[in-house]
Amino acid sequence: MKIAKSLCLALCLSACYTFAACDDDRNEVIYENIQVPEDIFANGITAAPTGESQTFYVNSPASVAAHVEKIDDKDDLSWIEVSVGDRTDKGFPVTVTTALNETRGPRSARVSVFANNVARGFTLTQPTNAPTVPAETPIADITAKQIASQMYAGVNIGNTLEAPDGEGSWTRPVTIDYIRGLKAAGFNAVRIPCAWNSHIDGKTKKEKAKNIIKADWLDRIDQVVEWVVGEGMYAIVNIHWDGGWLENNLEGGYDEDIDKKQHDFWTQIAKKLNHFDEHLLFAGMNEPGMDGTITDTAVDAIIKYQQTFVDAVRATGGNNASRCLIAQGPQTNIDETVKGRYQLPVDIIEDRMLVEVHNYDPSDFTIMEKDGQWAATVKLYWGADNFVDGSDRNCTWADEKYIDGQYKKMHDTFVANGIPVIVGEYSSAVRNASDFPGMDVEKHQKSRAAWNECMTRSAKNHGCVPFYWETGGDIDRTTGNVINQYAIDGIMSGASTGVYPF
Repeated sequence: MKIAKSLCLALCLSACYTFAACDDDRNEVIYENIQVPEDIFANGITAAPTGESQTFYVNSPASVAAHVEKIDDKDDLSWIEVSVGDRTDKGFPVTVTTALNETRGPRSARVSVFANNVARGFTLTQPTNAPTVPAETPIADITAKQIASQMYAGVNIGNTLEAPDGEGSWTRPVTIDYIRGLKAAGFNAVRIPCAWNSHIDGKTKKEKAKNIIKADWLDRIDQVVEWVVGEGMYAIVNIHWDGGWLENNLEGGYDEDIDKKQHDFWTQIAKKLNHFDEHLLFAGMNEPGMDGTITDTAVDAIIKYQQTFVDAVRATGGNNASRCLIAQGPQTNIDETVKGRYQLPVDIIEDRMLVEVHNYDPSDFTIMEKDGQWAATVKLYWGADNFVDGSDRNCTWADEKYIDGQYKKMHDTFVANGIPVIVGEYSSAVRNASDFPGMDVEKHQKSRAAWNECMTRSAKNHGCVPFYWETGGDIDRTTGNVINQYAIDGIMSGASTGVYPF
């Protein structure tokens, strides 16, 4: 709920309405006198898009009640409440409370105030607080490099819409305020990881084999994309881990059932989101093969599944006939992607493909959770200027020179050949002193800021668009307010000093 205000209208601005009601028991006419604010019942009420409470006063010798009615049978009234307080010297206070409107357009309800069996009604209308996009927006004739060059800094809505148990099961659901907070922080591109397999319609195995995505889930993704694009930002929609139905089943090679699901999902996703212009990009997978060893057989399967993705999207026509598409390298690992085994899928239109990798090097500094997990100790400090003398938690590998070298591999293999790169994920975990006694908090924060800056700057300098992995640790998931300003400052410093080579 947002700021409440009182709409107290003097009785001198009220109109006196007299109603006749029949008392069946005594078979005589009883007259009820109700004084109501004339303006409200003549023009209705307009509620703030962000939600609010408004109060007006009704006078009647009889007790007053109120209720809300649907204007259309399909309407949902969960967003509005009406209540009547005890009589005061001003009359009966009638309070109408509305919630934040995040729907695509204005919504309305009928509010009735009555005494006994005599009622007077009016319409309450609430404009939307959400950014909107025209129903059909033609796509511009723009290449992948041109779009990449316009992406200043990207960020993920991580651990949210890709949760197999549904949005909100891992972290808080997406809100408009969060989207606007991302923009206010300096980001102009948003990667939206999505689950689909856990949103299949049907109860039986046979029904689920049809791979029909539930309509309400498609609507929800469409809504979130509209919030992003409506704010003038770019959006990337993918099929994320999604329970591993594709990316965890590559070592055995190509599978027809997996390929069919890839085709069916992308056909439905592409059709639903076809109305968005070039500000929306599709990414066929997430991290294919991350759970196992990348063999030639696995790479061949990845290429076939990605070809199915491209063909399915293009077949839906409309804006999707020329939409920019993103293919993922094996494990989204830089070294695996540049080996030469992996090839991009064939597209029927030129200059609309991008390739994606992820970068969490050095992983013992960025994502390792506990000592001994895959390295001796979790590293807390990165960058020679931030080392703590004598500490075994100084990260002495994957320095700035190393990071530049990794991104140069992507530049030389892809960017130099006209194919821009998406760094779909990179981030450094927030460490707490309670988990690491004796931690130098200031040095750790400076390390994170320096790493964020280096990764962002180096990526852009080598033609790679950076998308920071964010799950609520650095930006509040409800309000969109920055929690760790030093981390975001590091990203934005790197974004401002990094220059794309195209």
